[in-house]
Amino acid sequence: MTKKIVLSLFLLVIGYFFYTPMIISLAAIKDPESINFKPDQIFKLKDIPELKNSQNVVVYIVLAHEDRKNIDSTIPKWRVLQSSNSSLIENLLNCEFKYNSADVSTIQSKMYVYSNNTLVFESEISLDKNPGLQNKVTGWATPVDHNKFLNIISQFDRYNLPVLIIK
Repeated sequence: MTKKIVLSLFLLVIGYFFYTPMIISLAAIKDPESINFKPDQIFKLKDIPELKNSQNVVVYIVLAHEDRKNIDSTIPKWRVLQSSNSSLIENLLNCEFKYNSADVSTIQSKMYVYSNNTLVFESEISLDKNPGLQNKVTGWATPVDHNKFLNIISQFDRYNLPVLIIK
């Protein structure tokens, strides 16, 4: 009887982590190259120096619990989304953003971009009715075409492993 209870609890814990992966961040935050954007300037993510020559790119989006309640209905509501689809990532990197010369401090969800298994870009990301990115390089930047940006993110897949290690 005790073995069945222990086995059941073990399976529940494993099931929980497959449903809600544990995130372990080992990444040292490095200062990105600064870019002097002008207010209302339009830029693409691939214009950011760390993303210019990226190859073998994988993008992870880690959604905070509160943010999952408010995200656009087209976005899957999993805790971690991922994509290694080169055409989808190319579309994301070519997505146009507008520099707003402002900062937003309440965003808890994150986007991580890896190139050749190295973290090259990290940003807070908002996927609600007012989507955008917030980081040291771009400040608060909103997509020029909200629907295109949200459509790209909606095609991301669910991350299916129980642990995601950010390094």
